Amino acid sequence: MNERLRRYLDSVFSPYEDLKQIQELKEELLYDLQEKLSDLKKEGYDDEAAYLLTIESIGEISELIESINSQTVQLQQKVGMDFSKSNLENSDFKSTSVHDGQFNYSNLKGSDFSYSDLTNSSFKCSSLDQVNFTGANLSGAQIVKSSARKAIFTDCIFENTTFKSSDFSGVSFDNLTFNGVVFDYAGLRKTTFRNAVFNNVSFKTDVKKTIFDGATMDKLTYALLKSYKADLSNVTVR
Repeated sequence: MNERLRRYLDSVFSPYEDLKQIQELKEELLYDLQEKLSDLKKEGYDDEAAYLLTIESIGEISELIESINSQTVQLQQKVGMDFSKSNLENSDFKSTSVHDGQFNYSNLKGSDFSYSDLTNSSFKCSSLDQVNFTGANLSGAQIVKSSARKAIFTDCIFENTTFKSSDFSGVSFDNLTFNGVVFDYAGLRKTTFRNAVFNNVSFKTDVKKTIFDGATMDKLTYALLKSYKADLSNVTVR
């Protein structure tokens, strides 16, 4: 019977699968309904009657769902929002579009920016440890003097992105393409760029412990990395 309740809620909430707030509401509602169902059965109702009464007790939830959805869409459409000097640890920015956003001097540890458009956004002197940037567009973005340990950058877009003076120690940038990106003075100890592609990328920093196995790069990027004594024994130059 509990599984029947879950299937019913799944059908109601299915159009909003990607919204974390609504998923949390669904889980809370399921817990309450299971308790309601149990109480009705203890009162002597059979399974079918108890189920129908439980469903009827929900009332009209579509308005609440639409309200949450509307607020989320409004956030997704914001441009140039200023989140500077904010404590935003573990915040949900998934699939948002925040062009020219300001996230300076902020705590964003553990936050989710996956599949977001962060074009020209600024992250200066911020905590980005354990942030999920999977699939995010970071074109023109600036991550400067920030810590990004254990951050996730899978499938990101990097066009003219600046990673200056930030700590990416141990971070994986494997299988990504970097065009016009700046890593000057960045912490890249044990950072991996396996099978990455570099076009006109600046690495004016210590790269002796950085891993470039399988990477492909232009001659200028290669020359700069070589001058900083990077291990380029397994890269392709074009």
